[in-house]
Amino acid sequence: MPLNLAPELQQLLGRQTTQALTVLLASLSGQPLGVWLVGGVVRDQWLHCRRKGAGQDHSRVHPMDVDLLLAPDRQAPEPVLPQLVPHWGKALAAAGWSLKAQVHGDFGTAHLALQPAQALPQQPHPTDQVLLTIDVAMARTEHYPAPGENPRVVLTAAPDAALVDLRRRDVSINAMALPWPQGPLLDPHGGQKDLERGLLRFLHAASLQDDPTRVIRAARYGARLHMDLAPEARQQLQDTMALWPWRREPPCPPALGSRLGMELALLLQQEPWRQGLALLQRWGALDLVDWSGALQRDSAWRRRLRRAARWNLPLLPALLMGAADPLDVAQRLQLPMAQQRLMAQTLALRDWLG
Repeated sequence: MPLNLAPELQQLLGRQTTQALTVLLASLSGQPLGVWLVGGVVRDQWLHCRRKGAGQDHSRVHPMDVDLLLAPDRQAPEPVLPQLVPHWGKALAAAGWSLKAQVHGDFGTAHLALQPAQALPQQPHPTDQVLLTIDVAMARTEHYPAPGENPRVVLTAAPDAALVDLRRRDVSINAMALPWPQGPLLDPHGGQKDLERGLLRFLHAASLQDDPTRVIRAARYGARLHMDLAPEARQQLQDTMALWPWRREPPCPPALGSRLGMELALLLQQEPWRQGLALLQRWGALDLVDWSGALQRDSAWRRRLRRAARWNLPLLPALLMGAADPLDVAQRLQLPMAQQRLMAQTLALRDWLG
């Protein structure tokens, strides 16, 4: 079977995972929809080519997962992800791969986890097996009914569905798409130019008002890729912080608190967290987490998190201990109860020690 993927992407993914992705993509060839590689995998492929051409070290640029966008034709019936999953499973099984899928039908998304059906000779233990994760999304538009609330999703089926979908994304470097099996790069928001300049730019003026967690995702990318907010993005952050109705009743939509907690946890688990937190503090964005400003002014978080990492303790509770009311923030961010109890015990011990 020919590999209809760019050589740079094949190199990033490796032979085994490239084979699995190719099988899954080929299984979509008979469906009435367009298929696009989008987001991080397109960005990382561009960076890989750029650094390789410049003779730079590019070993750090590895996509952790792959994102696919499915864009139905205008006249075609809308494909239903629950119906596609068995089709994918059958095609992958024939190629020696197993599939686990979580489908969120209301949002038109699915999370796929692929791994060899049997252990490879050089990887005898299941935990060592090659694993490829793929996030699939139907083209859609999103509308935020109120600042920070979960968006309302409307699936789209039109010739320009991919362009419409890219408008809803977080930053320009993640709003690029490659059609499969072939076609030119789609970059309507200048992602390549921003990658060259090392700048993170939000896609529209209400981006952070709609979803303030986008600034935490920006810090994740900035830490990983050595990038900084564009001047207009920093201005948007300052304007949002000044206008955001956090201190009204109710002060924070529960969905926003949950998403803030999840994005911070991802930063601490998957990224160079020292650099990511330093960016958030430099941008003045830690007030998103602790409205009192104590965490934004905190100069001891590096020491606390370094000790927590040394003792194999969760890092997010250690970070929040610098807030004016750590337990209040932990509840708003919906941290696991075990972590909240750990924080309460730490606070009680600190009070006892005086």
